Amino acid sequence: MTEYEAIVIGAGPAGSTAAREIASRGHSVLLLDRASFPRDKPCGGGVTVRCAALFPFDITHVVEHVVTGAILSAPNAPVVTREAHAPLTYMTQRRRLDAFLVERAQEAGVEFRDAHAVRAITERADGAFEVRAANGDTHTARALIGADGANGVVGTFLGFEHPADAAVALEGNLRFPDGIPQWLHGRVALSLGLMPGGYGWLFPKGDHINVGVGGWKHVAGPRLRAALDAYTRSYGWNPDDLDAVRGHNLPMLRAGVVLTARGVALIGDAAGLVDPLSGEGITAAVASGLAVSSPASDYLRGVTPDMRGYQLALEREVIPDLVASRGLMEVFHAYPAPFVWAAQHSGRVWRAMCGAISGGKGYDAIVQSTGPLAHTLAPLAKVARRLTVAKYGPR
Repeated sequence: MTEYEAIVIGAGPAGSTAAREIASRGHSVLLLDRASFPRDKPCGGGVTVRCAALFPFDITHVVEHVVTGAILSAPNAPVVTREAHAPLTYMTQRRRLDAFLVERAQEAGVEFRDAHAVRAITERADGAFEVRAANGDTHTARALIGADGANGVVGTFLGFEHPADAAVALEGNLRFPDGIPQWLHGRVALSLGLMPGGYGWLFPKGDHINVGVGGWKHVAGPRLRAALDAYTRSYGWNPDDLDAVRGHNLPMLRAGVVLTARGVALIGDAAGLVDPLSGEGITAAVASGLAVSSPASDYLRGVTPDMRGYQLALEREVIPDLVASRGLMEVFHAYPAPFVWAAQHSGRVWRAMCGAISGGKGYDAIVQSTGPLAHTLAPLAKVARRLTVAKYGPR
């Protein structure tokens, strides 16, 4: 049995960030992941400029394409290209990004073990946690961080509420060994409202394009493969040429849910910190890894009796944006046409979108700055949700 001060389960952006930051505060940290690294993970692989600014190091080494604009389309709407003339998103692959972030954690003193699936977690009478792996190894720690996804073992064994899988996506890679088409250079393509509760996308990488569709799980789920094939054909490509086709759920936070108790906390997808409007989860994952580190260190040093400071930090720094995003998502999918027109033609709306991606105002600040919308978004979202539920069924 090996002893550490903290164990982090799950080595995605949230887990590696939390492990690195806790170790940098002088604590012994074990980072575990069930997969062998480097490993693929279903994800568009876009790191926004806002997210990149959260790292205390440069991620250029794993960036394959820099996005400065977007090709915006929608059913029954024209195709419009908008340019920001500055970086918005850095495109990478999760197998490269996650391995890179793990290496940075190891440099901070984190012990990393991949291919180390956790089979059981118990909380001892003294408050410490015992983590038993599939190979029989047992590790103990006073602090335990769950970064292992929406239905991860930490939340399951310790009785936390699992976030709802409100949305689902399906994606594949289309290879372009001689380089991606020129018209997509520096841009992503977004087909807004392509599916109820979602959209279609083209994300350029070094030698391929990530092609995907997503939407509300109860509506889009059974239609994802047909929608992905049709979306691929709309660009003149053969869907049979897609490889690594994979689906994944998008867990979303329920307001008021408890994410920490005593010496345990849930971060990233395990906490449901996916942006409801865009489906992007890396930014909030990294932010949650940063937010948990100081409360975890205070708990380990005996300054505080628990890690509730983490919940307070999320409620102050992350959750307001997710709540605003959810409200905007409900309204958008009930009345998509005016939103699509505004995104395509309004300079103010386009600048606000770019700012939210690149580190300017977040969703909550944008909503608050509009004045009337700050007071009407919640009731509008309720009305919009009733309309979409009436049309598509309960979510």
